[in-house]
Amino acid sequence: MQKLIKQLRKEILINSFIANACHLGSALSCLETLVDIFYKKLKKNDIFLFSKASGAAALYVILADKGYFPKEKIPYCLKNYPLTSKQVPGVIHSVGSIGHGLSVAAGIALGKKLKNEKEKVYVLLSDGELNEGSTYEAALFARQHKLNNLFVMVDSNRIQACGKTKNILDLTTAYNFLSHTLPNFQSIHTIKGKGVSFMENKVEWHYKNLTKELLEQALKENE
Repeated sequence: MQKLIKQLRKEILINSFIANACHLGSALSCLETLVDIFYKKLKKNDIFLFSKASGAAALYVILADKGYFPKEKIPYCLKNYPLTSKQVPGVIHSVGSIGHGLSVAAGIALGKKLKNEKEKVYVLLSDGELNEGSTYEAALFARQHKLNNLFVMVDSNRIQACGKTKNILDLTTAYNFLSHTLPNFQSIHTIKGKGVSFMENKVEWHYKNLTKELLEQALKENE
């Protein structure tokens, strides 16, 4: 798996450079979690929702690797490719506004439960999303309806758009609430910008773009 992760990491870097796109720190922090979900957890007809919208570059390279669309047509880096996020194969809901993913996932899980369908519903949140009130409404909804088919994970890299989460809104109580409310909850400790030394644990890589020189350095670290 480590060989695959390095290859996917390089593809994230290259695609983001081509697109002149930011949010690299977010994409790299959740890559290993996404690999675990797509290559180990997901079974036929299971549902996955990617609520951590800023990390879309990681999701796209995995969807391409899994054959949802050709690698040369990754929507993230082809500006004229006629797909919006909602139309990308493998993406069932656009969550550009953070905090909506858990609500949608809970609704899908309830639908499957009412239909006696056995498939599981997975959703990956960012820790920054835990600032949103809708997250807690959805968690209470999941408990009310005993949604044991819903699996909620948080990419906890402890850094969000404007700084460290503990300085913006301490989430200790939030994690305690969610772990005691949701039937299946997991907080995954990750590293912002994982795999690229000059990006790791740096808030500025929520926004910065790669130069050619920095791209070459990052790729060399992942040979």
